[in-house]
Amino acid sequence: MKKDQLSWEEFHKESKNRNSLPTKVKEFNRLVAHTKNFFIISGYGAFTPGYLLLISKDFLPSFGKVHSSELDELNFTIKIIKEVINQELNRKSVVFEHGMCACIGGLDRAHIHVMSIHNKSNEKTISDSINSVLYNRKAGIEYIEYKNYKLQNIHDINQIYEDIVSKREKSNDYKVVGNLLKIDDVKNLSEDKWPHVTLDHIENGGHYVYFKSSYLNSSFLTKKNFQTQFGRQVIYENEMDLSFEFRSQINKLIDENKFLEPWKWQSCIFEENLIKTVNDMRNSLKNNKNSFLNEVHTFEFKVL
Repeated sequence: MKKDQLSWEEFHKESKNRNSLPTKVKEFNRLVAHTKNFFIISGYGAFTPGYLLLISKDFLPSFGKVHSSELDELNFTIKIIKEVINQELNRKSVVFEHGMCACIGGLDRAHIHVMSIHNKSNEKTISDSINSVLYNRKAGIEYIEYKNYKLQNIHDINQIYEDIVSKREKSNDYKVVGNLLKIDDVKNLSEDKWPHVTLDHIENGGHYVYFKSSYLNSSFLTKKNFQTQFGRQVIYENEMDLSFEFRSQINKLIDENKFLEPWKWQSCIFEENLIKTVNDMRNSLKNNKNSFLNEVHTFEFKVL
């Protein structure tokens, strides 16, 4: 049986047996820090520096089911990560979660992404990136009827939409069911009330996407399901727009493989960034602990 890829026990066991800082990525050598109820690891697919995952030690299918007594601890852990990203990397950050999403290790285990973004990011660049990804995924289009075929696969929908619909070609051969969404269309839950506002929805088997930037108009919490890694693709688009260095790096990768989707963690783990994040973020968190002495003590915050 395959091991749980986000198991606290496995990460903790590996850290106790470690004699030196990691230089290569192994399955469970990415632990950075932990509290009483949560732990922090460096995430696969670290196309930006300082990319961390925050995970519950106990099994949870989403943070909508986190216990109320753990909310202060959760918010503190997110806060100290964001503080370190800002101070040590001179970058802004975004927090996101795809609730009830089995996208790592085949398990519905809750994990929050905290990802650094370019320091020139603002409300407009982030909103534009969100709208770009919504369009690329044809979010809101349920299916297209084309020549008596019902097309529901995203690749088929994209092909027909780009070839025919977006060119406004008039034809009786197709019928689009649904409407393309933009950011204002997906704000159907109050993001300030995350995570517990999602509870009724997930208990009925629903998914949700939480995306929190530093700006109200480029943040949202939605019951709509956009497929996995939505937040990662948004940050990727934002970085491509703002960083010439990043764009050049990615273009080299795409030149080698034109079918590559670098924002997918399965496509590129960005090992150098990942290892650097493990080692640098440990040092940075240790250096910042003194600014949060009360919380560090209360929530038993420990850095590896």
